[in-house]
Amino acid sequence: MEKIKKLYPLKFQPISVKHAWGEETIVLADLGVEDSVVTCGWLAENSIGDIMETYMERITGEDVYNYYGRQFPIVIKILDIKGEMPFRVHPDDETAGQRYDSLGGKELWYVAEAGADARIYAGFSKDMSAQELYERCADGSLKEVMEDVHPVKGGFMTIEPGTVHSAGHGLKLIVVKEASELPFTLYDSQGEENGMEHLAETMDFITYRKSEIPETIFNVPDTGRNGNVGKIVESPEFNVSLTRLSAPLHSHAESASDCMLYVCVGGEASVQTTVPDEAGRKRTESVFMKKDEAVMIPSEVQDFFLIPSDRDTILLEITPGRRDETDEYINPDTEPFLEGEDYEGLEDEADDGEIRTGKEGSGTSGRHDMNWK
Repeated sequence: MEKIKKLYPLKFQPISVKHAWGEETIVLADLGVEDSVVTCGWLAENSIGDIMETYMERITGEDVYNYYGRQFPIVIKILDIKGEMPFRVHPDDETAGQRYDSLGGKELWYVAEAGADARIYAGFSKDMSAQELYERCADGSLKEVMEDVHPVKGGFMTIEPGTVHSAGHGLKLIVVKEASELPFTLYDSQGEENGMEHLAETMDFITYRKSEIPETIFNVPDTGRNGNVGKIVESPEFNVSLTRLSAPLHSHAESASDCMLYVCVGGEASVQTTVPDEAGRKRTESVFMKKDEAVMIPSEVQDFFLIPSDRDTILLEITPGRRDETDEYINPDTEPFLEGEDYEGLEDEADDGEIRTGKEGSGTSGRHDMNWK
């Protein structure tokens, strides 16, 4: 009988793409066209798509796999923006699913670096109409009605679906997003992309009301505490926290959990695990990550150490969010049996310990599991 190999922390080959506005580095993605490839251990040279096909819930965890199937649900990118990005908008999950058989486009932007002239544009500075948006995209005056934020290093912002957004002028962003590549360009000041062709397709899912940008500054508290020091976002799409490493940190789960992703935003660190060799003896294996690099901890790996190589090491800790879709076509208050019909014996059967007679108010509910790939 062939012995099942235990999974281990995975590191991936970055994919760099040059643009007129700067450089985009894909740290981790399972998008079909741009699949990240493993660079370490016995799974080296396999893409994230390949390992999801083979190891499924052993990678993501059972709950995440039950919802997303073989689609790894999170993309991580780094944007090094010198000029000005195009003004774009992303659909939500419902629109993306119905029209494009895809996930939506919620994003978290974490500011890794910000120059004196850096800017983030997110949403409108006033209530807008579709007609005015079209005219401003056509004549190049869209920026005049955008909310203008001066970002600072360590700040963050959630870009919700439907929000027109852009950034530029000396800014480095770590982007955490849903596994989707549906950026609809509305206007590009540098002429790299033709945005006008996307306007008609996006008009019905753009948010036209005045933007209410929440507080976006997040400074790492100087508490001297080792470990998780602040939650940035908690949502159905993904959860992101900030972790300070001033000493080794042991992570151990008593039971199966979801996969975890770590992105190094400052300093250096390694992920250490203990594995048996061919003779049954235990040995320590390490996967290193420098600034701007990431490591995935599969669900199956429940015991590991984070070891800093630098006293000021800061990590983003990312996990998939929790989703539980209820089928809207099923009414939980509806009687499970039709009055007057002969079900002969079924009405006495128990399901999950509940007796269903059709006359005692017992309802049914449904899960709608969505497999995108």
